[in-house]
Amino acid sequence: MNISVLTKSAAILAATVAIAGSAHAQSDWPEKPVHVIVPYSAGGNNDRIARTLSEPMSKSLGVPVVVENRAGAGGTVATGEVAKDDPDGYTVVMCEIGTMAINPHVYTNLTYDPVADFDPVIQITSVPLVLGVGDKLGVSTIEEFLETARNADPEIDFASSGVGSAQHLAFEQLKKQAGFEALQIPYNGAAPARTALISGEVGAFLDGTLIPSIQDGEVTALAVTGSSRLDALPDVPTFAEAGVEGVDFTSWHGFCVPSGTDPAIVDALNKATNAAISEDDVKERFAALNIGLVGGTPAEFKSFISEQYETLGQLVEETGASRQ
Repeated sequence: MNISVLTKSAAILAATVAIAGSAHAQSDWPEKPVHVIVPYSAGGNNDRIARTLSEPMSKSLGVPVVVENRAGAGGTVATGEVAKDDPDGYTVVMCEIGTMAINPHVYTNLTYDPVADFDPVIQITSVPLVLGVGDKLGVSTIEEFLETARNADPEIDFASSGVGSAQHLAFEQLKKQAGFEALQIPYNGAAPARTALISGEVGAFLDGTLIPSIQDGEVTALAVTGSSRLDALPDVPTFAEAGVEGVDFTSWHGFCVPSGTDPAIVDALNKATNAAISEDDVKERFAALNIGLVGGTPAEFKSFISEQYETLGQLVEETGASRQ
């Protein structure tokens, strides 16, 4: 046997061993807890979604699914940290409309690329937003709100879960379409923003987490985004019904992992999440919170993120949302 043949044989053997080792590593996953990083504070939809899904996903994967909250800078801090984690399938980030499709057009100093640095796993939700007010503005209808907002001096203020968040851009869209000015007051997540609304610290909040507070009488719902009224709020008009066209903003959430994660692991996470959102108890809990479930494949979510990235980039430009 000549040297060339020996060299080729050795190369084939090495490749076979490598492939076998890789297959073994895949079959052993997961061997330890999977951590889901929520880049916002506890109490918002990102947190609720992750914690609701953690138990059924744990059963499917056979290991604990641990939820961690790491709030800061409109979700960009934790998202940037996950982008640099090992692509081993043990760190998953709640990737959502703000961090993946809005922030890249609002922040100039992001430490991650939403397309290059992540492998999408699954789109979980699609969530219409509700315009809610507390006692600060003294209004109870969308007509009263618009009159107050258009004539206020100084301008009214509104809460968001951070610069570049869905709530921020949605309210910028409302301002543009309805013809008024308002001052954004950013908070580290929807929960503290909602608390500020209820306490009278801010005047308004356009968000998808307000249903429980509305049902408890702490917040008054004025209008909803989207093309139809919400089942949970049948008496609350859409913005179009209230005479404000073009406010059709819908938030969304999903799971992503660091780029380069083994496709077999991405597929396993996708299947576990699809199974979780198919459970009747999960469906009922999300329906009560006005959270629509989506599901699907990694490829579908990747395409959706790319489309949203382009569409919301144009909206940032049109509304003049400031760069940070």
